[in-house]
Amino acid sequence: MNREVLGDVVSDTAQRPPEALVAALAADLARAPSGVGFIYDALDRLRTEYGLNDAVLVIQSPSTGRQAFRAGRRPVRGGWVSERVLRSPAGLYTDPVILQPDTAESLAHLCAVALRLDLLAHDATHDALTGLLNRRSFDDLLTRAMSRSVRYGWAFTLVIMDLNRFKELNDRLGHPAGDEVLRAVGRGLRSFLRAGDVAARIGGDEFAVILDGTDPEVGRGLAARLSTAAGTMLGWAEVAFAVGTATAPDEASDAARLLEVADRRLYEAKGR
Repeated sequence: MNREVLGDVVSDTAQRPPEALVAALAADLARAPSGVGFIYDALDRLRTEYGLNDAVLVIQSPSTGRQAFRAGRRPVRGGWVSERVLRSPAGLYTDPVILQPDTAESLAHLCAVALRLDLLAHDATHDALTGLLNRRSFDDLLTRAMSRSVRYGWAFTLVIMDLNRFKELNDRLGHPAGDEVLRAVGRGLRSFLRAGDVAARIGGDEFAVILDGTDPEVGRGLAARLSTAAGTMLGWAEVAFAVGTATAPDEASDAARLLEVADRRLYEAKGR
């Protein structure tokens, strides 16, 4: 069984011009909804069209580090992959080897572009510091959730959370310490979220969460647990949350009004 790095050895077993596959995949990339999905589809297509035993792609970049993808979404540890591929430079590897180096490089480049597009899409919708959704993404999700709630009567609770005395902490300990507090909040919120819940950083020290499928009483209880869970991650005794909640569709019929109700309760809580 040939287990050399793709491009070092070229067999004569290929049944179709590989350039045609590269061209077809390049066209598919423009329509692909997911870069990672495109990579696995490309590897599976390569394996099927050329009767390969296996295909593995290794991508290395400053933004993603080293990542490996294997046809069939199989684990990349074990067998010939661990023996040879994971210790080798980034590139496309097959068993057996069937492509010229330039063709292999073109396929690897297409997949690297696909992964980069995924990262750009993530960066456009998420806050760089905390990894939570950004304000624009959250506003879009809240508008859609409100529309479903009004149309179908599906309840959800909006939670607005604000860090008390954050500016004092930032001024006293410096921005690096403040940034670490915000990152800890992000970790705390992600650890608490259930399937269907979403969280965002919507301002400097302000966060918002949509709790799916909750009535007002349940929403308030979850909001209290949410602030406790996020606060536990901080490790700063002097930092606490003020919380405001509003539940749709009972308390508002549009997103702006729901935000207004939650904001009013938030500032009432801060005043206390």
